[in-house]
Order: sequence, then C-alpha cells, then structure tokens
Amino acid sequence: MDVSLINEIIPWICEFAFFLGLLPQIFLNYKIKSASGISDLYLVGYFTGYFINIFYVYGCDFPLSYKVFVPLCLLAVVFLIFQKFLYSNLWHNVRALKLYFTDFIILFLLVPLMFYFPQIVGHVSGWLLIIIWTLYQFPQIFSIYRKKSVRGFSFMLVTLIGLGNLVEFIVAIVLDLPMQTFLISFRGMLIYLIFCLEFWWYSKDFRFVPKMNFLKTKK
Repeated sequence: MDVSLINEIIPWICEFAFFLGLLPQIFLNYKIKSASGISDLYLVGYFTGYFINIFYVYGCDFPLSYKVFVPLCLLAVVFLIFQKFLYSNLWHNVRALKLYFTDFIILFLLVPLMFYFPQIVGHVSGWLLIIIWTLYQFPQIFSIYRKKSVRGFSFMLVTLIGLGNLVEFIVAIVLDLPMQTFLISFRGMLIYLIFCLEFWWYSKDFRFVPKMNFLKTKK
C-alpha cells in the first residue's frame, strides 16, 4: 500500500477511536440510569478541552479527519453532560450549575477571537490543550481513589481513548504535526496507565483472586 495513503488513513483511525471511546460511557450511563461515576470537574474539563481543540484544529489547519471528528467528540461530551443533569438531578445543585454555566459562557466569549485571529488562536490553543488535557482527568482519578470504586465509569472509554492517544502519537511523528499534539498524546498514554491501575485495584472484574479450595482437606 502506498505510504501517502497510509498517512491519510491513520489519522481517521485515530480520531474515530477518540469518538468511539465516548460511546461506551454514554451507553453505560443509560444502562444504569446514573452518571454518578463521572466527576463534574472531569466533564467540564472534557468539554473545555474539546471546545479549545476545535480552535486548535481549525486554526492550525489540521487534516480533514480532525475537522470532522473533533466537533463530533464535542457533541458526544455535551450528551454526557446532558446525562449528568438528567440522571443526577443537577438542576437543584447550585454549585454544579455555576460550574457548568461559567465554563460555557467563558468559552463562547472566546469564539470571536477565532474568526479574527485564527492562526494565533490556533497555536495558543494547542499549548492550552496541553494544560487542559493534563489536568482534566485528575479529578476523575481522585474521585475513583476517594470512593475506592470504578462503578459507573467505563473501562472501554479509557481504553479506546488510550488507543487513540497511542495512534495519535505515531501520527504526530509521521505527519510532523505541531509539538503540542506530540506532548498531548504522550500524556494521554501515561494517564491511561494510571486508569488501568485503578481499574485493576478497585474493580473485582479486573483483580485475580486465586481459588483456595485446594488447600482445604477432607475430614
């Protein structure tokens, strides 16, 4: 297969993995009729990250795959937030309402800058994403540690996102994408390892408990 064709296909696989990774969490929330397994700060960070990511992708003129799937990922995150309000009754939580509302207003106020200074905003957004994508998952990591449980949090989500980061890491090298993308994907692989450790430690489905029946002797 032609190398240039491979270079065109791999980014589509990468971005599709990021989008696909959000769907198991949506289905899990629907199945258990709860979104309590997801931290509010985690969702706000996710929304902020993908919103800024649109500035980054369009401002720096990324490949078409990014321009298609980044907005789709943002819509999927918006649906996760909708589920959070639907299943967790956040309409009566003033603190949560202020958190989401303030974040939405600030981000939408930045939109005009993208139209007037696309390249500048694009490059600045890339460096902001390094900070956002580094910090946004820590509230979820801490929430799992505090509750000593991964109930309501999808392992398929973190696995597919981790796979997407691995592929994007390769894409960033092959296609010579901006340094920000290289650092973001590398960070994503490290965070995935942390989530794997938490799932192994706090989930019965991931911990191997050897059967001790053979130690029992018959009387």
